[in-house]
Amino acid sequence: MLAVAAAACTSADKAATTDSAAPAPAIAPAVTIVSPADGDTVSQPFTVRLEASGVEVVPATGTSEPGKGHHHLAIDGDAPSDATPLPAAPVVIHMGNGATERVIDSLSPGPHRIIAIFAGGDHVPMTSVKRDTITVIVRN
Repeated sequence: MLAVAAAACTSADKAATTDSAAPAPAIAPAVTIVSPADGDTVSQPFTVRLEASGVEVVPATGTSEPGKGHHHLAIDGDAPSDATPLPAAPVVIHMGNGATERVIDSLSPGPHRIIAIFAGGDHVPMTSVKRDTITVIVRN
Protein backbone atom coordinates (compact mmCIF):
# COMPACT_ATOMS: atom_id res chain seq x y z
CA MET A 1 0.00 0.00 0.00
CA LEU A 2 2.87 2.41 0.79
CA ALA A 3 4.41 1.70 -2.63
CA VAL A 4 1.15 2.70 -4.33
CA ALA A 5 0.94 5.93 -2.29
CA ALA A 6 4.58 6.76 -3.07
CA ALA A 7 3.97 6.18 -6.79
CA ALA A 8 0.89 8.43 -6.68
CA CYS A 9 2.88 11.21 -4.99
CA THR A 10 5.66 10.91 -7.57
CA SER A 11 3.14 11.22 -10.42
CA ALA A 12 1.51 14.23 -8.79
CA ASP A 13 4.91 15.88 -8.23
CA LYS A 14 5.81 15.41 -11.91
CA ALA A 15 2.48 16.91 -13.00
CA ALA A 16 2.99 19.91 -10.70
CA THR A 17 6.52 20.41 -12.00
CA THR A 18 5.36 20.22 -15.62
CA ASP A 19 2.50 22.68 -15.02
CA SER A 20 4.67 25.22 -13.21
CA ALA A 21 7.36 25.01 -15.92
CA ALA A 22 4.89 26.05 -18.64
CA PRO A 23 5.59 29.58 -19.92
CA ALA A 24 3.25 32.31 -18.78
CA PRO A 25 0.87 33.45 -21.49
CA ALA A 26 2.03 36.58 -23.33
CA ILE A 27 0.27 39.82 -22.44
CA ALA A 28 -1.66 41.21 -25.38
CA PRO A 29 -0.31 44.71 -26.01
CA ALA A 30 -2.87 47.34 -25.00
CA VAL A 31 -3.29 50.86 -23.70
CA THR A 32 -5.83 51.65 -21.03
CA ILE A 33 -7.29 54.95 -19.93
CA VAL A 34 -7.10 54.49 -16.15
CA SER A 35 -8.87 57.74 -15.33
CA PRO A 36 -11.27 59.28 -15.78
CA ALA A 37 -13.60 56.32 -16.17
CA ASP A 38 -15.92 55.93 -19.13
CA GLY A 39 -19.04 58.02 -18.53
CA ASP A 40 -17.52 60.21 -15.78
CA THR A 41 -18.59 63.82 -15.42
CA VAL A 42 -15.49 65.98 -14.99
CA SER A 43 -14.59 69.57 -14.23
CA GLN A 44 -11.68 71.24 -15.98
CA PRO A 45 -8.87 70.93 -15.68
CA PHE A 46 -8.85 67.13 -15.42
CA THR A 47 -6.08 64.59 -15.91
CA VAL A 48 -6.19 61.66 -18.32
CA ARG A 49 -4.03 58.84 -16.90
CA LEU A 50 -2.84 56.01 -19.13
CA GLU A 51 -1.25 52.59 -18.68
CA ALA A 52 0.38 50.35 -21.25
CA SER A 53 0.78 46.58 -21.10
CA GLY A 54 2.91 44.40 -23.33
CA VAL A 55 4.86 47.44 -24.60
CA GLU A 56 7.35 49.91 -23.16
CA VAL A 57 6.52 53.63 -22.94
CA VAL A 58 9.51 55.72 -24.06
CA PRO A 59 10.01 59.23 -25.46
CA ALA A 60 9.61 59.62 -29.22
CA THR A 61 12.89 59.28 -31.09
CA GLY A 62 11.74 59.77 -34.67
CA THR A 63 12.26 56.08 -35.47
CA SER A 64 10.25 52.99 -34.71
CA GLU A 65 11.58 50.32 -32.32
CA PRO A 66 9.70 47.04 -31.83
CA GLY A 67 7.65 47.05 -28.61
CA LYS A 68 8.52 50.66 -27.72
CA GLY A 69 6.46 53.80 -28.24
CA HIS A 70 4.45 56.58 -26.68
CA HIS A 71 0.86 57.67 -26.07
CA HIS A 72 -1.43 59.85 -28.15
CA LEU A 73 -4.95 61.04 -27.37
CA ALA A 74 -7.52 61.61 -30.12
CA ILE A 75 -10.25 63.87 -28.77
CA ASP A 76 -13.60 64.23 -30.54
CA GLY A 77 -12.32 62.84 -33.80
CA ASP A 78 -12.01 59.52 -35.53
CA ALA A 79 -8.83 57.55 -35.08
CA PRO A 80 -6.56 58.54 -37.96
CA SER A 81 -5.09 56.11 -40.49
CA ASP A 82 -2.81 53.42 -39.12
CA ALA A 83 -0.47 53.70 -42.12
CA THR A 84 0.81 57.25 -41.63
CA PRO A 85 2.12 59.35 -38.76
CA LEU A 86 -0.61 60.75 -36.53
CA PRO A 87 -1.55 64.36 -37.34
CA ALA A 88 -0.98 67.26 -34.96
CA ALA A 89 -3.45 69.01 -32.67
CA PRO A 90 -6.23 69.89 -32.32
CA VAL A 91 -7.60 66.36 -32.85
CA VAL A 92 -4.51 64.42 -31.70
CA ILE A 93 -2.46 65.23 -28.62
CA HIS A 94 1.07 63.82 -28.89
CA MET A 95 2.68 62.70 -25.66
CA GLY A 96 6.10 62.28 -27.24
CA ASN A 97 8.03 62.92 -24.05
CA GLY A 98 7.00 59.48 -22.75
CA ALA A 99 4.37 60.87 -20.33
CA THR A 100 1.58 58.65 -19.05
CA GLU A 101 -0.79 61.45 -18.12
CA ARG A 102 -2.05 64.68 -19.65
CA VAL A 103 -4.00 67.61 -18.19
CA ILE A 104 -7.00 68.58 -20.33
CA ASP A 105 -8.30 72.11 -19.82
CA SER A 106 -9.86 73.44 -23.02
CA LEU A 107 -12.94 71.36 -23.85
CA SER A 108 -16.39 72.86 -24.20
CA PRO A 109 -19.13 71.72 -21.81
CA GLY A 110 -20.82 68.47 -22.83
CA PRO A 111 -19.77 64.98 -23.96
CA HIS A 112 -16.33 64.27 -25.43
CA ARG A 113 -14.84 61.05 -26.79
CA ILE A 114 -11.19 60.28 -25.96
CA ILE A 115 -9.26 57.54 -27.78
CA ALA A 116 -5.87 56.37 -26.48
CA ILE A 117 -3.54 55.37 -29.33
CA PHE A 118 -0.05 53.91 -28.94
CA ALA A 119 2.51 54.72 -31.64
CA GLY A 120 6.18 54.20 -32.31
CA GLY A 121 8.85 56.87 -32.17
CA ASP A 122 7.88 57.80 -35.73
CA HIS A 123 4.28 58.56 -34.59
CA VAL A 124 2.84 55.75 -36.74
CA PRO A 125 0.21 53.83 -34.71
CA MET A 126 1.12 50.32 -33.62
CA THR A 127 -1.76 48.25 -34.97
CA SER A 128 -0.87 45.37 -32.63
CA VAL A 129 -1.62 47.53 -29.55
CA LYS A 130 -5.28 47.58 -28.56
CA ARG A 131 -6.72 51.08 -28.13
CA ASP A 132 -9.02 52.30 -25.38
CA THR A 133 -11.94 54.70 -25.80
CA ILE A 134 -13.97 56.58 -23.19
CA THR A 135 -16.57 59.32 -23.19
CA VAL A 136 -16.54 62.01 -20.52
CA ILE A 137 -19.01 64.80 -19.84
CA VAL A 138 -17.46 68.19 -19.06
CA ARG A 139 -19.47 70.28 -16.59
CA ASN A 140 -20.50 73.84 -17.39
